[in-house]
Amino acid sequence: MKKFSFVGYCLLAAFIMGCGSKFYFNPKKEEIKGSIAYTKPIGSPIVFITRNGATLKNGQFITKNGEIPKVFLPKNARYLNESEDYYLATNNLKELILIHKDTKEYRYLHFDSNPVSASMQNNLIALVFDNNTLSIFDVQTNKNLYKLENPPAPTNDTLIASPYFLGDIIILPTLDGKLAIIDKINMKMVRNIVVNGDKHFNNVIFLEAIDNRMVAATPKRIISVNPSVINTFEANIKDVLFVGDRIFLFTSEGEVILTDRDLNETKRIKFPFAHFTGANHGQKISILETRGYMINMEDDLSDYEIIKIPSKIKNPVFSGIRKTFINDSYFEIK
Repeated sequence: MKKFSFVGYCLLAAFIMGCGSKFYFNPKKEEIKGSIAYTKPIGSPIVFITRNGATLKNGQFITKNGEIPKVFLPKNARYLNESEDYYLATNNLKELILIHKDTKEYRYLHFDSNPVSASMQNNLIALVFDNNTLSIFDVQTNKNLYKLENPPAPTNDTLIASPYFLGDIIILPTLDGKLAIIDKINMKMVRNIVVNGDKHFNNVIFLEAIDNRMVAATPKRIISVNPSVINTFEANIKDVLFVGDRIFLFTSEGEVILTDRDLNETKRIKFPFAHFTGANHGQKISILETRGYMINMEDDLSDYEIIKIPSKIKNPVFSGIRKTFINDSYFEIK
């Protein structure tokens, strides 16, 4: 009986230790189809990322187009987005910074809270603040044309989606999983869409529109909205790509899920224990795995290849158009 008890305790201890172990993505040698070097260094490491850009340690920034302008932000400022004429940045002083692309003049707009996301079209700026307030500001009149206060959402994912100008409407994503649809002419809300109702880490992390289709996602749910219906799909979402008539979901369980525009699943691939970052697309769908791999997939997920990259990924990664930036270097996505 004593012997049984001792063995039992050993098995129990082993079970507990096993449950606490962390597993890692570890492809077989025959699955790895070579290695790749960085395309080029960029001179300074990334210190902050948003959905539409990244800030470098030296004060420069990377735009969604994968460009690094010869512009330096003020100390402690963070890049947010760009418009046709301006770069948009913020600081911890409740200010939005407008930098004119041609004249390089800086303009500071003061608000009651810190902007965490912003988009600009002509004279209008749509903003999301850290207290979950939404605003539409006119830079010509220096006035708020629309303001909506929402319940605070103190915990959120760093990939905060930017507001979206779409024809006669402005789509404002909240930090608690909603979309406020604003009529640009009357500056009134015409619709409020709940993407997901969770209380924590539930901000909208993805928002994009192609033709008459709008796709938005939180870390737990993605929706696809057309003029007649809203489709939903639930998953633990790390990132999203919306490419033509296909939507790619990258999950925290190491799955890549392909759906059509209505979120009908057509295929999925699982990479056991993979931790994804830096989703991008060129001729193929590309995703980085933090243990030091690039996974390139056909756009119908019919085949894939795993390539070794120079090092493990420990710092924020930003995906611009055809470029994926890691620390102080980048890969060209062909």
